[in-house]
Amino acid sequence: MKPGVWQRLDIVARGLVPAFSVFILLLINLLPVSLPLLSTASPALPLMAIFYWSVNRPDLLTGLTAFMLGLMQDLLTGLPLGVSSLVLLLVQAGSASQGRFFHNKPFIVMWWGFAFVTIPALLIQWFLSSALIGAFLPIRATLISYVLTATLFPLVAWALARAQNSLLRHV
Repeated sequence: MKPGVWQRLDIVARGLVPAFSVFILLLINLLPVSLPLLSTASPALPLMAIFYWSVNRPDLLTGLTAFMLGLMQDLLTGLPLGVSSLVLLLVQAGSASQGRFFHNKPFIVMWWGFAFVTIPALLIQWFLSSALIGAFLPIRATLISYVLTATLFPLVAWALARAQNSLLRHV
């Protein structure tokens, strides 16, 4: 028996959950935060979601999707066009290729893996942005962003795992 139109739409909608969650986290990243130390630094929320989905459901978050979400991030944040695309694409490709390593391991292993991947990702973003702007951006903001990103990953991963368990059970 062929699935009906509504069933197919439901499957497509559920398949878009990873990309949609990255986009929502990107929008949350745009919210102004007025904390003294954080005026120029924020956690890399989209990077967290790209890593999470690339490890857990690489079939639903492709390299092309990561690249397009990176373009959106550059357009919305004012970063030089292509910087976030490259960073998110590299994280997606590297994480997806290592997904088997993380399966059936305690969460702390995934957290350490994320913390390890985030260092070069943020440094590449800082270096490319600095090179394309023609001046070194403050590295302190990148370091603060790293600490925030690595620290908040468990909370974001928990929310994404809940979405995965409730929405993507049948996809």
